[in-house]
Amino acid sequence: MALQGTIETFALPDVLRLLSSTKKTGQLRVDGDRGAGSLWVEEGMVTAGAAGAGGNVTDPGEALFELLRFGSGDFIFEDDQRPDTSGDPTDVEPLLDAATAMLDEWQAIEAVVPSLDHHVSLVTELSDDEVVISAADWKTLVAVAGGSSVGRLGDALGLGELSVSRAVKQLNELGLVEIGEPRAGGDAGAGTGAGADDGGFSTFGADAAATLEADEVESFESFDPAALVVDDTVGFEADDAAFGAASDESAEAEPDASDAAEIARQLANLSPKAAKAVAAAARATTPEERDAALAEVDDDEDPINRDLLIKFLGSVNS
Repeated sequence: MALQGTIETFALPDVLRLLSSTKKTGQLRVDGDRGAGSLWVEEGMVTAGAAGAGGNVTDPGEALFELLRFGSGDFIFEDDQRPDTSGDPTDVEPLLDAATAMLDEWQAIEAVVPSLDHHVSLVTELSDDEVVISAADWKTLVAVAGGSSVGRLGDALGLGELSVSRAVKQLNELGLVEIGEPRAGGDAGAGTGAGADDGGFSTFGADAAATLEADEVESFESFDPAALVVDDTVGFEADDAAFGAASDESAEAEPDASDAAEIARQLANLSPKAAKAVAAAARATTPEERDAALAEVDDDEDPINRDLLIKFLGSVNS
């Protein structure tokens, strides 16, 4: 059976309820003013989704959220079409409830992050002496580096519009990033698509784990920015006193945005062994422990600006 129509005359929630009540199996595809997306059902229950630029939004609830934002469009349901991968079957009504809650949340997010084209960058000064963030927020913060559009940040982290906008809003509320107007002819990019060109800004947060995945080092599968975090928190201190007494003048200065971008680029290219050593240095509580950890880094094999790295580590107090 091919069921088709427009979402203006047959609302998407009603289409899904019909597929659920008749226990259909197949693919519901929507093409509209915001692009295209699909939901797959099996015996009337949703098993998979795809939406957003490049279909990078695969969570069924978030995919449905994206489809509910369409103002106009056509839909078609085709029997017996199955996704490449599927998750646990989910009833339609709880999924609609979750997507509706996301729509409510989106109104609050949009007030802070108006669009994917808006520019996000690190603040030059912290408003508080110390800020504690989660490992997930740290990953996003490192990916921001020298600045980017919200959309390109989503590309770097492999996140859809809702997830990346939510993450940027959280960092903004912590006082770690600021959101500016879109830059004409600059880094703006509508939508998010995993794997898109990074436009020259650091993608360490998204790329480091993929770059450093290797099996040549025992008991070390991949490196992630969370490896620099102890107990899932990172403390940022405005006075940068962690290793100041034992560091030279260049190490005592607080890293600026360009330094952050450069150190992120260098860290992303480290071997797994060197990345593990840097993670140990980040957890060090004394200059001696830090230096001992960094001694494991082979400068010939893994060239890295040690002064810049020490400056970077000096700004991280775990």
